[in-house]
Amino acid sequence: MTDRENAYNAYNAYNAYNAYNAYNAYNAYNAYNAYNAYGGTPSVDAVALITNRDGIVSNKIDHIVAPDAAPANDPNALKRLTPSQQSAIYMSVLAPTVDVTAQEQGDVPMATVWRRDSMNEPNGRAKYQQMVEMTAPGMDQLVEQLNYVAGYAQIRGDRVAEIVAQLALPIPFYQSIGYIDPARTPRTLELIDLAAGFAFSTIQRLKFSLAIKRPIEFSPQVQPVIPTPTHASLPSGHATEAFLIARLIWKLMLASNAPQYNDHAYWGDMLMRQASRIAVNRTVAGVHFPVDSAAGGMLGLALADHIQDVADGGGWTSCVFDGGGFEGKLDFNWHSLYVPEGDKMRRKFKTDGVQWGTSAYHNDSKKDEPSAILNWLWTSAVAEWRDVVPSQR
Repeated sequence: MTDRENAYNAYNAYNAYNAYNAYNAYNAYNAYNAYNAYGGTPSVDAVALITNRDGIVSNKIDHIVAPDAAPANDPNALKRLTPSQQSAIYMSVLAPTVDVTAQEQGDVPMATVWRRDSMNEPNGRAKYQQMVEMTAPGMDQLVEQLNYVAGYAQIRGDRVAEIVAQLALPIPFYQSIGYIDPARTPRTLELIDLAAGFAFSTIQRLKFSLAIKRPIEFSPQVQPVIPTPTHASLPSGHATEAFLIARLIWKLMLASNAPQYNDHAYWGDMLMRQASRIAVNRTVAGVHFPVDSAAGGMLGLALADHIQDVADGGGWTSCVFDGGGFEGKLDFNWHSLYVPEGDKMRRKFKTDGVQWGTSAYHNDSKKDEPSAILNWLWTSAVAEWRDVVPSQR
């Protein structure tokens, strides 16, 4: 059976795409809920526990000593919750920190991601600042971009295994670069899971607002090797997630101050190469234009800064994506967006001398304390990247 036939048999893996329930692969944290491993099935245990209690306790509860009251809203209590409960709490804090609006600039669709100015203001008094602005490219640009879709199709045979494997959240591809494992880095995986879930609704709102058509709608010769998702093309969700995850991992490495990461930007460079390959594979597959990857890469990098700022302070980045400025002749190149050394987004986004966006760094968050809940997750994740120091005996 050929790779291509295997790819179509792997349409079932496409349900892994709707497996943002493949996030539930990380509810294989619910393998932690191998609580059931403590005994038999719950129904059998319940019957046994009834007769067991009758045999060992009296008909009156004696010697009652009240335990200490639990501290309210204490992040240290998070470690006693199941991963799904922790995830719900993390998301309840992070989700309200952004909003998305849609408008038109002339006849050009535009969408804006707004960042909550203060994480600790009571509801009703929060203010928002513009974090990401996107305008749509024109149809003539997309027609020209179709040349890249056709060109990249020539390497589908080489990339099809990657394309299918990356339908789900591409954690294994980052595990091959950084030492990531549920036993070794559980908080890092929780942070990645949170970031991907948080980004998903923002991505979908931007896609809906900008309504960019997919390559399959332009020509019957596109013939994607995977099903084309029903939502719009720009920004690429895979590119957004890929660069968001890559930058978060790099930030954790840097924050750990471990010597192998601290002065060696090639770790960040390798993570960005991986993110770029995931993004480009979506054009190879025939479901995205390069301009979609440029918009998604920018969004993912900006969201990574935002998440770190909410969790640990230090500043955030605002960006403008000019879809009309990303000429049809331009391909996606991650170097136009970001420099791993120093963890910086470029101030001007340029490809082959053509500017199509800008960014600005804002270090005004010192006026606001980070979220205590997300700071607990962040600092726990950072600690996982530090080397274990030999114990003193």
